[in-house]
Amino acid sequence: MMVDLKHTYSDNITGKRIAIFGITPPPLGGVSVHIQRVAAKFKKQNNTVFHFKTEFRGRRFLLLPYLVKAAIFLLIKKVDTIYYHSMSMPNSATEICFLAWAKKWLGYKLILIEHNCRHMYKRKKNCIEKFNIAIKKIDKMIFIGESTYKSYKEKNVYIPKNYIVESAYLHPILSREKEIVKNYPKTLKKFINDQRPLLIANASQLVMYNNQDLYGLDKCITILPKLKKLYPNVGLLFGLSTIGNYDHLKKLQQMILNFGIQQNSYFLLDNHELWPLIKNADLFLRPTQVDGKSVSISEALWLETPVIASNVCSRNSRVTLFDINKNDDFLSKIKNELKKNENLYQKNKKGL
Repeated sequence: MMVDLKHTYSDNITGKRIAIFGITPPPLGGVSVHIQRVAAKFKKQNNTVFHFKTEFRGRRFLLLPYLVKAAIFLLIKKVDTIYYHSMSMPNSATEICFLAWAKKWLGYKLILIEHNCRHMYKRKKNCIEKFNIAIKKIDKMIFIGESTYKSYKEKNVYIPKNYIVESAYLHPILSREKEIVKNYPKTLKKFINDQRPLLIANASQLVMYNNQDLYGLDKCITILPKLKKLYPNVGLLFGLSTIGNYDHLKKLQQMILNFGIQQNSYFLLDNHELWPLIKNADLFLRPTQVDGKSVSISEALWLETPVIASNVCSRNSRVTLFDINKNDDFLSKIKNELKKNENLYQKNKKGL
């Protein structure tokens, strides 16, 4: 049975000195946006917030100077609590052990936030043993999404008694909409205003998972020519914070050329928040191969934009699911949703 998870771990925290270990925008992605909004919430609740960026390219081979930098940071900031958001990064188990050791002397609480439901499946046995040692030393653990919690159980990773499973989602800051829209390219604004119905899919970066497009952008391109026969001005917008796999991007762009759908497709690259676009869309698509608790889906539902997503994990009860193993089901569900709302999509969406 699907349970609609809530975000609670940042509730009712006041008067604390808080360190957030993780990535902050740019780049924009589910984790960095989550951290950005949690930090804003902490500040609004009268906390002092410090960021320690963990996305250090040399951390795999230069861990010692990185940890020295972290130690100096903690000595200077004198924090009450660390929220650690970087479990999937290289050497994270060693880093957690270090932070757990240091808290004995500095007196802070160490709380781990696990966002990633994939990385444990890729870890070797010796690495998982390190995680088991590290996690036993923390104060609390937050699993983002049921599939993330499930990945720990299936890989026999230690789960502390003090844990909760919840959503990563916090509402967008609506007062920032004009500022965000102002920074969109002019070509995007024209595309949004001209193409209807408008479909949106996104990815933090292009990633292959089991030799398949993790976020399913290729699936979106494949169904677009068939949708164009029904809706000549249909538009498909891809939000992509960072490219990641350049070869796969070229493949996707070649698919678009081969299908003759250049006028119906738009790649929004770089770090742009998507929620004002999702607000103006007719459908949000999430055809992922695996997934956790998608922030983008939560945003779309909050903005009252219908969502069609793969059935690879538990989803909100308002999401229309399609069978990831049936090629025609994705297209069928999109057609049904558009047909149901075809009298509304031009009337209600005003563009940018």
